[in-house]
Amino acid sequence: MYDIVCKLTSMDSIEFDAIIRHPRTIIHIDVDCFYAQIEMLRHPELQGKPLGVQQKSIVVTSNYLAREHGIKKCMSVQEALQLCPGLVLVNGEDLTNYRHYSAKVLEILHQFTPLVERLGLDDNFMDVTSIVQKYMNSGNNSELNLSINMEDENPVGKVFGTSEEECPCGCHARLIIASKIAAEIRKQIYKDLHITCSAGIAHNKLLAKLVGSLHKPNHQTLVFPCSAPMFLSTIGSVSKIPGVGQKTAQLLISNNIKTVDDLRKTPLETLEMKIGIDLARKLKDNAEGIDETVVKPTGKRQSIGLEDGFKSVSLVAEVESRLGALLRRLTELAMEDGRIPIAMRLTVRKHDFNKPTSGKRETRQCALPKHLLPSTKSGVYDHAKMLALAMKLFHRTVDVSKPFHLTLLGVAFTKFEERSSGKNSITSFLRKQVAVQSVLDISSEEGVSDINLGSPMSVNQDSNDGSTMSTTSSPVSKSIGANNQSADDDVLNEIEPLPKKTRLEVWLSGRRESPSNEMADLRLSPSSPMQLSPKIDAAVLKSLPIDIQREVTRSWPTTSKPKPNNILKYFIANK
Repeated sequence: MYDIVCKLTSMDSIEFDAIIRHPRTIIHIDVDCFYAQIEMLRHPELQGKPLGVQQKSIVVTSNYLAREHGIKKCMSVQEALQLCPGLVLVNGEDLTNYRHYSAKVLEILHQFTPLVERLGLDDNFMDVTSIVQKYMNSGNNSELNLSINMEDENPVGKVFGTSEEECPCGCHARLIIASKIAAEIRKQIYKDLHITCSAGIAHNKLLAKLVGSLHKPNHQTLVFPCSAPMFLSTIGSVSKIPGVGQKTAQLLISNNIKTVDDLRKTPLETLEMKIGIDLARKLKDNAEGIDETVVKPTGKRQSIGLEDGFKSVSLVAEVESRLGALLRRLTELAMEDGRIPIAMRLTVRKHDFNKPTSGKRETRQCALPKHLLPSTKSGVYDHAKMLALAMKLFHRTVDVSKPFHLTLLGVAFTKFEERSSGKNSITSFLRKQVAVQSVLDISSEEGVSDINLGSPMSVNQDSNDGSTMSTTSSPVSKSIGANNQSADDDVLNEIEPLPKKTRLEVWLSGRRESPSNEMADLRLSPSSPMQLSPKIDAAVLKSLPIDIQREVTRSWPTTSKPKPNNILKYFIANK
């Protein structure tokens, strides 16, 4: 293998630029019959028996012994038992244990590389390009700490097709190394968790995912770029291409495009007219084994939710009971996550008598008042008030004065923020001040748009940057003082979907470009005392830009009347 690397490095640069390159090295890790395998781990007496995992009246998945009897995913329990009378069924509606093991698998993958993209509870993409490159540069595996013989030029596991046609870009050598890394990953997962996995190794995500399913369970398969067209011809139906759903497949089949070969033979112009330009080009690339999408490292989820499907619910009491059960499980998940949710979202699916097999989903969301949330990591959620808030969302979504029939209820926490690390942080202080004033301030602010169902406090956090946050005071909040209601009632009675974006960053940039005259006063009068709040750490305040320090100190209680244009007013007025 080292000889291969040497040959590549000695190639003429012009010749190297002219060839087709396959720069990435991707591994797809898929846990074998995930739900069923976890149940067999928890209940060893189920080993060696055909096992199905049941949710409602459906067998959502099964172990491989059950599949030998013809059991398929999402088959009805009745049909499954007819095919396999000895089928053992376990209830898999509670996903807690599955999530636990999924997180453990993810932890192991992150020991090898941070470039891990989580697709679901049981499968992940890994970009190991940099790991492979480190080995090729050093010629040894001391830094990688791999127990496999990396000097062996033969790949580990199965290989689709032949490897006789050597690609001049060096991808063959890289993929062979990746096969050894994949074997080490699978070995580590089994050692730590006693879970078997299958893997696919290729130069892109599309091929890695598809080829990994060839030799399941507990095997891995590699496909070289030169074998990609032949491999794709073997998968048959266009519906096997990742991302081709039922509607797209039906559209293609209606145009007599049933297989990957049919897709490959169809001229691009013809395909564009039938299914649209973007989709046509993507599918044509996929049919040739081309996929330029990168592995996107999975960060913390921006929403955590649970759903409960059923045949029909038409009583408010039953809705409340089911939402209560969902909320209890949801708060447990949120406690495990450790972050603070900013909003709650309710989802309902109403029965469509014209389309009995489907239905229309409707969602509503609102801000979560801080006093309903645990103040510490070991604290608890106020379940009764959380349920009351969820029921208010439900009544805004469903007119209970008329007969209703629901087939699904869901509840989720969204727009998470990290828990403050210290009591005296400036961020914590600002949030507390803004939250209080957003409820109590009854003045009208310029720039506040009219809202049909306003919220006294709507908080939005940018999903990509936890540092931005805005709070909006709606015109409805004017009635708070007059009605003399508690903050709980105000939040429960006024529910509004959260604003999509914050303008805090725009405001800050404007402040930098147009400093106020007070900046000069502050610099020219260094002896002027700056009264510190006992809740603020002086070191934290000092680290802020001088104009922000000025704005912050204005918000503290003083004998003088607060000026109208301060940072807290901005937090409340802008949205």
